[in-house]
Amino acid sequence: MKNLRLMVSVCLVTVSAAFAADPNAPVNPAQYQAPVKIACVGDSITAGVGSKAMDVHSYPARLQRMLDEKVWQVRNFGVSGATLLNNGDSPYQRKGQFKSALEWRPDVVIIALGTNDTKPQNWKFKDEFIADYKELINHYRNANADARIFICRPFWVAGQGNFGINEAGVLEEIPMLDIVAKDEQVGLIDLHEVLKDKPETLADRVHPNDDGYALIVAKVYETLMGRPFTGQMAPARWGGFAREDFVVADRGALIVKPESPAAGNPWIWRTEFFGHEPQADLALLKKGWHVAYVNVNGMYGSPAALDVMDAFFKRATDDYKLSDKVVLEGFSRGGLFAFNWAARHPGNVRSIYVDAPVLDFKSWPGGKGRGKGSPNDWKNLLANYKLTEEQALKYKLNPVDHLKPLADARIPILSVIGDADEDVPPDENTLLMETRYKELGGEVKVISKPGVAHHPHSLKDPAPIVDFILSN
Repeated sequence: MKNLRLMVSVCLVTVSAAFAADPNAPVNPAQYQAPVKIACVGDSITAGVGSKAMDVHSYPARLQRMLDEKVWQVRNFGVSGATLLNNGDSPYQRKGQFKSALEWRPDVVIIALGTNDTKPQNWKFKDEFIADYKELINHYRNANADARIFICRPFWVAGQGNFGINEAGVLEEIPMLDIVAKDEQVGLIDLHEVLKDKPETLADRVHPNDDGYALIVAKVYETLMGRPFTGQMAPARWGGFAREDFVVADRGALIVKPESPAAGNPWIWRTEFFGHEPQADLALLKKGWHVAYVNVNGMYGSPAALDVMDAFFKRATDDYKLSDKVVLEGFSRGGLFAFNWAARHPGNVRSIYVDAPVLDFKSWPGGKGRGKGSPNDWKNLLANYKLTEEQALKYKLNPVDHLKPLADARIPILSVIGDADEDVPPDENTLLMETRYKELGGEVKVISKPGVAHHPHSLKDPAPIVDFILSN
């Protein structure tokens, strides 16, 4: 049946000038309508895992900043854990990004899959690797018969590898990819040699670090353009505004700058999930506010996370001259970071805006109340806080239990919730906080969305959020 699907797919392909040309020749943008659409297809390495900031340092993000955005448009369709093999444990062709890329009808497709296929549970299907790769290629040709397609030799794996990924499997794949490239007349980019024997360019023996991604994008650019990159990479932007990335306490951090800063350099600090439902952040940028973030993901508002946040706050106020009073913005588990840091530094907090916030870790991820919790996150949280489960259940510094420092500092709080949230039940988090904060004399406003679960966050019209922040 698989061979039949492949035969049908091949028969649907229209041979075009782009397909018939030298598959390794540089891409000529004059053959396409501007902007030329480049789809980067792959797994976590395409996504940018291992870098300090995936949306800045991944090779697709870097490639876009090396190219004229009026002529080229690059999109990242990488999916962590994805396999090329359709019988693998996470087939790319079953992912939403696969469908999205096809619907986009890209002019250039760069496919970098195969790394996860070397895991033992996947590589037992290695006899299907060539056929599955050809099938994937022809899906993109069927979407756009003029598309130029490049496939990549898989990345070098250092030592014993990691996650079950291994170099022995990679070396078996390479001659298979050479066969695919020849049979299908597609370009071939040797990304295996780029990082080979350079363990210092890897974050975890598999995923590149920022230096590794810089080498990868240089190779990709040279292949597509037919020359090395000698220009100046455009600065990173977010939402149309200048964005500066840096490292604090070995954690990625960023500040997005307004075109015309408001008096006093006010700023809002997203504590988790930067860029998700950014309506309020973008509205504040337009009003002259800065937007900031430091990656403390996986630390659950623990004391160690607060230490990183301290270092970031110092950098933001000393080097970037941002106000010494900040608005803290916590989505979901970001509520733990926002409230805990505010309790540590109440004099430096202007107000708090939280959205479907976790305010008691016993509720989530513990699942000790009405919510189902998250066992893996609960285990990780205990490790981050250095608590046993018994100690965690008696812990007295959860936000709902540690509100007095905020009330004494007269910090206004806004919480947006869905009243049908079963992941982070409001009565165990926001509503409990509201009752206790008002008893302490604190100012708190709750916006409840009827019938809404944990998602979507924020409000379609962020005006009530922005008005609250500006009025305080």
